[in-house]
Amino acid sequence: MKLTKITAFGIFTLLFAFSILSCKNEVVNKSSAVDELKKMERLQIQGILEKDSSMIRKILANDVIVNAPSNSVVDLNMAMEALKLGYIDYTSYEQKIDKIKIIENIGIVMGLETVMPTGLTGKAGTTEKRRFTDIWMYKNNQWVMIARQATNISIE
Repeated sequence: MKLTKITAFGIFTLLFAFSILSCKNEVVNKSSAVDELKKMERLQIQGILEKDSSMIRKILANDVIVNAPSNSVVDLNMAMEALKLGYIDYTSYEQKIDKIKIIENIGIVMGLETVMPTGLTGKAGTTEKRRFTDIWMYKNNQWVMIARQATNISIE
């Protein structure tokens, strides 16, 4: 059987349309998404301050990747182990969100963090200011963090 150009184009168009429809993103209400992401950011801070690994684990995607202030790139297992061992430990953690941007089912949160490390974290007893970017994905009716980047800009 010989396919004509029109038939081949039609088959290609149908396959392309089907692939687009099967890869659809979950619908996100942008106005409520901003409030939800602010809540997720607060939960992240609360989980870190309370050293609550189960809370932190709930908000992180299985394939999360973090560019940490220590200038190392870590995955989920490494991040959870660092929390457990006390390498993520603060007496104070304040966050100022500068911008939240929603693009389809992705939320991007950027801002400034001020933390006071203790124990094995950084330079205990100092105040660290850092710029951060948290990237969230809305899937299975919830926001999960898929990536994080934090860079120290000052240590006092």
